[in-house]
Amino acid sequence: MSGIDRLLRRLSLRPGQPLAIDARHLYILPTRFGWLYGVTTLLMLVAATNYANNPAYLLTFLLGGIGLAALFLTWRNLHGLRIAVLPPEPVFAGQPAQLRLRLDGQARPGVVWQLGEQAVLHDLDERQHVIQLSFVTQRRGWTLPGELVIATRYPLGLFLAWSVIRVQAPVLVYPRPAADPSPGTENEERQATGDDEWQGLREFRSGDSLARVDWKGLARERGLMTKLFSDPERDHPLHIDWAAHALADTETRLSRMTAEVLEAARGVRPWSLRLPGQTLGPAHGVAHRDACLRALALHGLPQEPPA
Repeated sequence: MSGIDRLLRRLSLRPGQPLAIDARHLYILPTRFGWLYGVTTLLMLVAATNYANNPAYLLTFLLGGIGLAALFLTWRNLHGLRIAVLPPEPVFAGQPAQLRLRLDGQARPGVVWQLGEQAVLHDLDERQHVIQLSFVTQRRGWTLPGELVIATRYPLGLFLAWSVIRVQAPVLVYPRPAADPSPGTENEERQATGDDEWQGLREFRSGDSLARVDWKGLARERGLMTKLFSDPERDHPLHIDWAAHALADTETRLSRMTAEVLEAARGVRPWSLRLPGQTLGPAHGVAHRDACLRALALHGLPQEPPA
């Protein structure tokens, strides 16, 4: 198949640019059963000619017509199929990335979608569909899903029709988080009300911890009040620093810093990320977390996705 593979025209599929499989990018060949079917029909034609047997002629032409109809139906099952790729979500290295394809058009039974080692069979009806395929990621940075092969043997398995699509939908792969905690980082989550310095009292609100209720004041008929404490370290940002892992290699550093970012994102304190030539924060929230993970994923690599 390597020689045939070099002759195939590939379609290019990008996010926001749907495509339709046309005749120039659709290929069809007989299957092994199809070759056997064709040879058998040809031998029947020779026998019918030698013996001038009209029933044999009738059966031969009937089988030949069925074969031609199967050829057309197999080709038509993929021709005109419209495909759009949805923007992929970032993943961590080692996790499977999801490629989601949106399809619409006429009913198409028995369509096989193959991406790498994964092959999925779907019977499509006339409604819009979303097909989800997965592929394994190994390294951080931008990763392309590779080539998608769409094939069908519908309706009789006599012919195989297929098209090859080069999926240009880059997936951002974050570094794999380290399993062991990194030394020297203060990522302990503190309670939102703090535990250190007395701040004062306020009226009790629904949901306040009973451990914070000023029971002595209640006994003195001062009303139901909640004790407030301030945490002087809560507003002091954490610093996730490249220099704190000087003894580790680059990928180990990034792996440990990724784990620190995820841990800091679960806390209440702001944090900053310090990489060579780049500092993010201090800040807090999902947007800051994603920006930090993106910076770690693309450290030392091209910042823009491949064209």
